[in-house]
Amino acid sequence: MPVTPRNQPLLTAVELQARLDEFYAALQQFNDGWYFESHETLEDLWMVTPFPERELFQGFIQAAAAFVHMVRGEYPGVLKLLDAAIDKLSRAEPERFGVDIAGFARDLEAARTEFAALGPERFLEWDAARVRKIAFSPD
Repeated sequence: MPVTPRNQPLLTAVELQARLDEFYAALQQFNDGWYFESHETLEDLWMVTPFPERELFQGFIQAAAAFVHMVRGEYPGVLKLLDAAIDKLSRAEPERFGVDIAGFARDLEAARTEFAALGPERFLEWDAARVRKIAFSPD
C-alpha cells in the first residue's frame, strides 16, 4: 500500500471544493455508524486543508474518534474527544458546505452530558442508537 506523504502542500479553495466528496463520504460513514472509517476517510483531506476549514474537519474527526472510544469501552477518550470536537465545531460557522454544524455540536454536547452523568462505571449503558445523524446536503 502506498504511503501518503505527510508534508503535502495545502489545498487551494478550488482544490478543496473539488475534494468535498471525501468530506461527505466521511459524514455518511459517521451516520452509518462506521466511526473509525469516517475518521480515516476525513483524515487524508484534513491534513492538506487550510484554516479555518482544517479546524472544522478536525472537529468532525474528533467526534468520530470519540465514538470509536465509546465502542471500545474507553471512557476517558470519549469525554476528551467530545470536548475537543465540541470546542472546534462550536467555533465554526453554524452551517458550512451544506452541513448543520451548530446542530451537530449541540447533539455532541447532549451526548457528552449524558456520558458524564452515567460516569465511567455505567457509560456503556448509553444506547449507541442515540448517536445523532449529521444533517447535511452536499452543495
